[in-house]
Formats: sequence, structure tokens, C-alpha cells
Amino acid sequence: MRFAERGLTPSDLAGATVAIVGIGREGQAVARMLERDVPTATLLALDQADGEHASVWRASFDIPLHIATGEQDAASGVLSSGIDIAVVSPGIPPRNPLLRALQAADVTITSGTDLFFSLNHERIIGVTGSKGKSTTSAVVHHLLRAHGVDAVLGGNVGVPLWDLPEATWVVAEVSSYQATGLHFSPHTAVLTALFEEHIDWHGSFEAYATDKLNLVGHGPTHVVVNTTQQTLMTELTARYSNLPLITVGEGSAWHIERVDDRAFIAHHDQQLIALDALPVVGEHNAWNVLLALAAVETVITLDPSVIADALASFHPLPHRMQPVSDPSGVRFINDSLATNPPALAAALRSLRSERVIALVGGRDRGVDDESLRQELVEHPPAALIGLPDSGPDLLRKVRGWLTDAGVDQGRWPRLEVAADMDDAVAAARTIAGPGDVVTLSPGAPSFGRYRDYQERAEDFIRAVEHTAPHGTHERTPPHGA
Repeated sequence: MRFAERGLTPSDLAGATVAIVGIGREGQAVARMLERDVPTATLLALDQADGEHASVWRASFDIPLHIATGEQDAASGVLSSGIDIAVVSPGIPPRNPLLRALQAADVTITSGTDLFFSLNHERIIGVTGSKGKSTTSAVVHHLLRAHGVDAVLGGNVGVPLWDLPEATWVVAEVSSYQATGLHFSPHTAVLTALFEEHIDWHGSFEAYATDKLNLVGHGPTHVVVNTTQQTLMTELTARYSNLPLITVGEGSAWHIERVDDRAFIAHHDQQLIALDALPVVGEHNAWNVLLALAAVETVITLDPSVIADALASFHPLPHRMQPVSDPSGVRFINDSLATNPPALAAALRSLRSERVIALVGGRDRGVDDESLRQELVEHPPAALIGLPDSGPDLLRKVRGWLTDAGVDQGRWPRLEVAADMDDAVAAARTIAGPGDVVTLSPGAPSFGRYRDYQERAEDFIRAVEHTAPHGTHERTPPHGA
């Protein structure tokens, strides 16, 4: 994707013919901003599907909507409108035929994220990473509010940036798609982790890392980074050598301190809160909390008397190691957002002290699974239950890993294939007892079987409720069926 050579501000769109490419929630937010703030721009919208978003668009805006199904359509139709600038929504990949047609016509390309950053970057705490960015962003926002700071949260998940109310500070969760083409870095950039992800969109890991780390490429005041993430540190230092780094990790001011059999969030020599008192599960989430604390410290003076209460009152985000109530004594966890092998490995790592039955599988995207192999070989769970479509193949791969590593068969997890979510949860109940953990940590996206990870989570929760002992739940079809 070829973006504008310099960063544009909304005022640069005045008097221009502007195409809003992609009419989902971010495209709609951009449209509202342009109608309000750039009334002299001539607006049109461009999308490839005449579906629900199109119906919402026509009901909400008087901006003409053009549906183009291919490069030739775009070239022969919409581009005859003399488009000067295209504001492209995240998620539209670089090889999309509409983008190719716009580029061939020498249309200047920008994004809603870059336009928002152009005006607000000095008051933004921006968070990105292959895993943990949503939780970290939410904890940053929660800590700011607990300290009495006027702050709002939006971006990749939740409220689009251009729909946020006015506030002193903006906490922006930034995806790799949104970081691509940015010309402005936030005041404080937070980097949680980096591993192979979204390769189908970016084309390669090299491109993905470059696009993701572009968040820090334009003069941030602070960059908060987790030094325990080796790939992140390698890729970051290879691209940027003189960043104003604030590190979280062993030997840093912000770290995890271990005392006997307990671990604590610590700042210098002060223990702030025990990990087992955090409402978020797993050591990986403790690192997210540490990143959030370090980020907040770049804009305010932290009050130790506020921190512990604020962290204890934080509500975990849905679909991220989220407990699901069940009367059997089995701990069910909805971790549907674990959509790649490293995220599954992190979930298993955080539950090593438990007897774990994991529901795994979805759509195999060929993402690097070395971290998962290592975790399963060194710390096998009690059972893995394979969900369609990739679950059976993953279980065959696990058998190979365990065999090749010479793991004694007495330590192998029980490996079962399930026909669907109901079958998987029922199988898990036959294996699990009170105190055991059953986690939906698929390690794969849900495309094909479900609309998204949220619908998959809803199906899991429904199956847990339906199979609960002495339950009165009536079986209902998965949402959207």
C-alpha cells in the first residue's frame, strides 16, 4: 500500500474530492468527522459489498456510495469521479483490487488513524503488539481514571478514534493495519509483544514487523517495551537504534519480584500487588499490567496508595482468560481471542500449576508454532480437544512433537477430536473434575465456522451452560445460525 509521502491533517482535505474506502465502523466515524470538520470536501464512499454496512450507510449518510467488486469496476466507474484523496479503513489489504486501482490512478492515500494522530499525537498513549494490546490499553485507561485523569479509550477495539469524546488524554489501541502508513507517533508508545501474525495481510513477517513498529517511527517522547519479549527486542533494535526506551523486565525499575512461592508487581524495591491478587489471569497479563504502569508514569505521578486498589478493581476484558461461571467446580475459561499458536502457548504457560483441558483449533493460517511446540513438550497439559477445522491436524502434529522429543507417554495429554463445540465441552466434562481448568484457547481464528471470535465465545459459553450438571438451560443454536 502506498501512503501519502507526508502526513495529512483533516484541513488538507478541504476542497478535495475524498473517497472513504471501507464503510464499517471506522469508515462511518471518518465520514462523521469529515462532514463536521471539513465541509468543503466533496465526499463519496467506496466498498465491495452491498450488505449490512451498506444499508446502515445509506440510512445514516447522504454521501454517495459506490459498490465496486473488482479492479476493473473501480477503474471504469468510481475513479471517473476524479478522486484526489482516499481515506482507507484498516483491514483492507494492500493487494485489494480497489486499492490497486486507486494507486494506479495516483490517488493520495491516507487513513483515519493517521488523520486523528496528526492532530492529537501529543496527548495519545498508543499501544500495539501481537498479543496483550487490548488488556494493556484497558489497564492504562483504568489507571488514569483511578488517578483522576480525564482519559478516553478507543481505536482497534471499541470506539473508533474519531468517535471519542474530547478528553485530556487518549489511550489508543493500534493494530498492525492501523500502524501501517502512520506519519505521527504518539506521545507514549507501548509495545507488548511481537510474533508472526496477519501474514496473509502484510505478506511476510518482515513486512508485518515493519508495519507494526511504525508506531514508534516518528518521534515518540517515550517508548515502553517488554524486554522479556526477545523477538520484539530484536526487531525493534534492528530498525530503531536511538529510541527513548523505558523498559519493563528483569533488572528494570518495573519488574516481577518473586518472594518464596509468590510473585509481585514491583517498582524498584517496592512490592505493589501480588500477582494472585490481580483480576487478570497469568504471568503474561502481569507483564501487561507492568507495561501499563510504566506508560501511565510517563504522563502523571503515580500514587502507590491508589495503584493496588485500582488494579484489584479492574474488570478483565471479555474473551481474554475470562472466567465462565459453572456449578460443577470446574473452572471454565473463555480465551477465544487466543487466535494464534503463541497466544495458546501463553495461556497454557499461565496455567501450568493447574490441571488443564484445552479446546484448540479453528482455521489454520500456517503461523509459526515453535513456542507452542516448546510449551507442550516441556509442560504437557492434561488434555487437548481438537475443534474443527484444524483441531485434528494440530493433534496429529502434537503427537509428532511429543514422539520426536522423546516425551514419556505417561506424560502425554489425552488427545480427543470433537465434532463441534457441544461435543468438545461434553468431552471436557468427562475429563475434568472440581478444581480443574477447561479453557477455550483455540490458537487459531474462527473464520469459516463463526462470524468472529466473539461468536465462537458465545457458542462456548452456551455449551458450558447447556451441559452444566442439573442445569435447566435449553439448547439454543449458535448465534447467527
